[in-house]
Amino acid sequence: MESMCILPKSNSLSAGWRLQLRYVVAFLGFLGAMVDYIVRYSISVAIVAMVNAAHPVNNASHASNACQAALNVTDEAGDAEYKGNGEYNWTIQQQGIILGTFFWGYFITKSSGGRISELLGARETMAVSLGASGILSLLCPAAAHLHPMALAGVRLVMGLVQGPANPALYSVLSRWSPPNEMATLVTLAYSGIAGGSLVALGASGWVVKLFGWRWIFWGGGILALAWTPLWLFLVRNSPEQHPLISRAELELLADTLHVKPRRSVPWRRLLRCWRFYPSVVAEMASSWVSNLTTTEGAIFLKTQIGLDLRQVGWVLSAGQGSSCAATFAFGRVSDVLVRRRVLTKLNTRRLMHSLGALMIVGGLLCIVWAGCQAEVVAVMMVLVVVGSASTLCTFQLAPMDLAPNYAGTLSGLLGLGNISGFVAPLVTAQLVTKTGSWLSSFLLGGGIYLVASILYVATVTTQAQEWNYYEEILS
Repeated sequence: MESMCILPKSNSLSAGWRLQLRYVVAFLGFLGAMVDYIVRYSISVAIVAMVNAAHPVNNASHASNACQAALNVTDEAGDAEYKGNGEYNWTIQQQGIILGTFFWGYFITKSSGGRISELLGARETMAVSLGASGILSLLCPAAAHLHPMALAGVRLVMGLVQGPANPALYSVLSRWSPPNEMATLVTLAYSGIAGGSLVALGASGWVVKLFGWRWIFWGGGILALAWTPLWLFLVRNSPEQHPLISRAELELLADTLHVKPRRSVPWRRLLRCWRFYPSVVAEMASSWVSNLTTTEGAIFLKTQIGLDLRQVGWVLSAGQGSSCAATFAFGRVSDVLVRRRVLTKLNTRRLMHSLGALMIVGGLLCIVWAGCQAEVVAVMMVLVVVGSASTLCTFQLAPMDLAPNYAGTLSGLLGLGNISGFVAPLVTAQLVTKTGSWLSSFLLGGGIYLVASILYVATVTTQAQEWNYYEEILS
């Protein structure tokens, strides 16, 4: 369906501004995603310094078939460096609740967050989400002093307010990304996820050593509160609302000006759109693999392979750093292939996802094959994380491809696949207990991702669906 856009008259348009605002929006989105994940994941390091050494966080029992290096490990110097004086005598169960409550809250609001951002304004929703997260992060040390469940409660609320952030950013980008730059701008913005994870895993230990664990929370809170006014000042929900945009850039973005959040959603047509469901399955498989490499990667590398925490930190940081660069590279290559007509948009999605799946499935199988060869396992862990970066220019773009007018709603519904974030740890624990090794869990993860990838590649489409224009059809 063709759309005709009349450019608004404005003095700012005639004067113009050489700075390309769509890149400013994407860069601020990158910083926002980065701050989001710093606030989210820094507690994984902070809690090690918060808890008394008599109740260490990483005291999971070794698998019975663990490598000899893991069975012989005690308190190496690399581990001791990460253990603070520990002023809290929290039990392992209490620590687990503190670490897990965020994700319960996050799952609740992410699915509806896209629709919330479309109704209330995506720019405003993201600002409130991260601003409130910053305030809650500042409150974490005081809550921890009161009671461990007080800290868990603050983290639960933080998850609830952060849920709408990613769908809101997606909704903003859907109106600032011209078709031939869509993958580049989206992956640029969302590469902040890997950047934030890198900072959270790599810099938090350094912050603890120099300033104490409280500054992990205070630093994240300050960053979030500093980012919020910049976002509100420099970003608008759509290009025609921005007072500083040039006429040339507005003309470039003319194809996106018709993309506007709708007040009513054609739920029946949306739910009957079977083309969307393979993307949800792909998201579930991606979350399952992320659990193996990020959420539980440190435990696997320490208790199965026998790396000390310093080495574990280097492996995880290398993975996230490489993923940050790979995310942008995948997106840029995708747009170049489409713009130069080397491949259609559809076949580009298939190619990028197939490359990522090859790295992920191949890497997981190589981890199983490598056994106790720590160097090979470490390299393959990094390869799997890099392969996961391809998702941001494949099924993660499904909402923009299928229904840009409802991109926020679909982005939130795509988050239903995150349910594997709860299921995967439970299944992994059962497999490790019954088999005495982590290797079966990696085989299962590889199998799940392979099946989901075949389903996605076979059914993906980049054609906008008829119900994307639901309100126009009604009128």
